[in-house]
Amino acid sequence: MRFALCAAASVLALAPATVLGHGHQHGHHQGHQPAATQLQPGGAPFAGPPMDARAGQCFARVLIPATYATEGQTVTVQDGYERIEVSQPQFRTGSQNVVVRDEYKRYQVTEPQFRTEQATITTRPAFERLVVEPAQFASQPRTVTIREPRLVWRRGTDLSGVRRIDPQTGDVFCLVEEPGQTQSYAYRALTRPETVRRETVPAQVQTVTRQVLVRPATVQEVHVPAEVRSIGVQELVAPAAERRVAVEPRLGTFNRQVMTAPERYEWVPVVCETQMTGGLSSRIQQALAQRGLYRGPIDGIIGPMTRDALARFQRAERIPGGGQVTTETLSRLGVR
Repeated sequence: MRFALCAAASVLALAPATVLGHGHQHGHHQGHQPAATQLQPGGAPFAGPPMDARAGQCFARVLIPATYATEGQTVTVQDGYERIEVSQPQFRTGSQNVVVRDEYKRYQVTEPQFRTEQATITTRPAFERLVVEPAQFASQPRTVTIREPRLVWRRGTDLSGVRRIDPQTGDVFCLVEEPGQTQSYAYRALTRPETVRRETVPAQVQTVTRQVLVRPATVQEVHVPAEVRSIGVQELVAPAAERRVAVEPRLGTFNRQVMTAPERYEWVPVVCETQMTGGLSSRIQQALAQRGLYRGPIDGIIGPMTRDALARFQRAERIPGGGQVTTETLSRLGVR
């Protein structure tokens, strides 16, 4: 009897599935060939092929997510403490006469009386002011030498009677006189010096209004009695007090996720490659497209887009598969 275990991709990138069988096949000796042990993510060995497998069945080793159960947990959300209750002080209302202003002496003043007079006051005496008459000038043209005449060597043969030849270049130079340079400017010659002129400035006077005392001020002493007012007062009849009351701790209940089964790998029945025809693949793609999970072409090829749609369908239906075409997935899709 021969069991075909199909290769399956997993998050661990496992090797192709093991082939178990009895009898001679492809020149190998008869008997059972044990498969190499592989480990799960937690370090535990993978489970072996299903013991009830029949000839012609194919299985894929897929990752089964861990399962959790919700249980309630009671915790203390607030410590116990002592609550302090206080009673405020008690008062009795009464009245009391209070001197709000002492007696005193007030002085009544009679203001002085004045009459108005006009007076002339000299605010500035007459004086002499000195005025400077500016000097006068006449403009005269003058010339200044800014460079004296000089003798210089100029290249040429008939510039003067004094010549020399440059031994290196053979050029002829003549000694000539270069005239000087002059510059004209305007000269201001003094025609009359500065003088001082005296001017008389008259005095300044101002008329003011003057207040002349007619009757001086007088003072009269007046006695003012004390001012008394009745005001309300608070008399303490009972002081403030406190009382301590014990408050129990406050408890709360929270939902906690407890793992009931760890993550593991299991063998699940899948459609064998020999049974995966183009028509079956197209029906799977159509069923996934009807559920809005597959948006690719209906080409009868189980490619990455189809496997991604299968994986999302399996997660939504909570069935193992990892994107493989399992028999349970076909049943849930209604594909035959």
